Amino acid sequence: MTVGGIATQTPGLPDVSWTSPAPLRESAVPFWCLMLFTFILFIAPQHFVPILAPLRLAQISAGLAAVAYILSRLAYRRPLTVATPETRLVSFLTLVAVVSIPFSLAPGGALEYFLSTFVKSVVTFFLIANLLETVERLKLLLGFIVVAGLVYAATGFYNFVTGHMLPQDPSRIFGYPSQFAHNPDDLGLLLNVILWITFGLCLLARRPFVKALLLLGMVLMVGGIIVSFSRGAFLALVVTLALLVANLVRTRGPSVLLPIVVVVVLGMVLAPPGYIGRLYSLFDPALDRVGSISQRWDQIGVVVPFILEHPLVGAGVGMESLVYTEQGRLPSATHNIFLRVGTDLGFPGLLIYVLLFVQILRGLRRVRWQLGPVPEAREVVAIAAGLELAVFSFLVGASFLPFSYSFAFYYLAGLAAAIRVIGARLTPSAPPTR
Repeated sequence: MTVGGIATQTPGLPDVSWTSPAPLRESAVPFWCLMLFTFILFIAPQHFVPILAPLRLAQISAGLAAVAYILSRLAYRRPLTVATPETRLVSFLTLVAVVSIPFSLAPGGALEYFLSTFVKSVVTFFLIANLLETVERLKLLLGFIVVAGLVYAATGFYNFVTGHMLPQDPSRIFGYPSQFAHNPDDLGLLLNVILWITFGLCLLARRPFVKALLLLGMVLMVGGIIVSFSRGAFLALVVTLALLVANLVRTRGPSVLLPIVVVVVLGMVLAPPGYIGRLYSLFDPALDRVGSISQRWDQIGVVVPFILEHPLVGAGVGMESLVYTEQGRLPSATHNIFLRVGTDLGFPGLLIYVLLFVQILRGLRRVRWQLGPVPEAREVVAIAAGLELAVFSFLVGASFLPFSYSFAFYYLAGLAAAIRVIGARLTPSAPPTR
């Protein structure tokens, strides 16, 4: 069986029950608090209504979600968390981060970063992994994320058309006023991720009108990626699209290449002035007006020797900027998620972080293949297919950004864990949680 041309069937799946047992009923309050937190985090209403800024709505809604969740679990005598490879690895990563604090280059700064940034992302991950117990909840959260992506893309187009550009680089637009997408590189990465989430929802959409709207949304997001002028976002889009095309050619034959070639050529013709030159600077750094490519190479020259010299602990969680200042450079955030984790947490943290990506992709693929033959699991399979592409796109794009501890990554990890749990209920004789 295929979903949207993506192969999903695995032969010889024995003794599988195709009926998903409903999760135990408990309060819906934690879930709706999570939805409120997601709205505040993605849309940032306090930017448009400044009177909301002092209220710290994101912290309040996240705190309410966490407290309501814990009370609900205690009241219903349920475990505080599901046990999946993702939850275990995030727990191990948190432990390594804690251990790094007393050995940090600045223990006080590491502790502050751990409490103010790292813990919030981890709590969000566990809330998503545990509260998205049904496909309906999964679709609600993903549907809202898609709406946020449309807002981001529309904002990018508006900034491009109205000339709302960065003062340090007049060819680059401002992003969206949230911590997710404030600069154009962040905007491009987030649109890449949401693009493939939208693709997954498009696969499961049954009504032609809904499918058409989602396809139009995907076109808008691709346009947003282009006007961001982000080279990393372009690479993420191209590499992920190539992965999808290879899968489509394998399942549907080379005839699918014709419309794709037409779309690519049309995109090159309609690309805004300067965009092709921006991409060409990947091969000719002399065309890079702000010198960001040479800065990335300089960062590698700083952090790689540090990682090799401090293999066990590193600079401490969130303290990699001090590695630059110790060498007489300006504080900087390493624009590579893996190098940043390695600099902060040493090889133990880096190994766990890499394994987390491996398990996320492995779990999504296993759910997709095990549930492929099951018509009743069509929605789960489609969502898993889209999320797998979204994670892969993040993996490529974030290799050029300091997104190691970002909410964006932990949202993806939490969604992957939730899908794994739902898939385990559909295949109890071969649970993918082990």
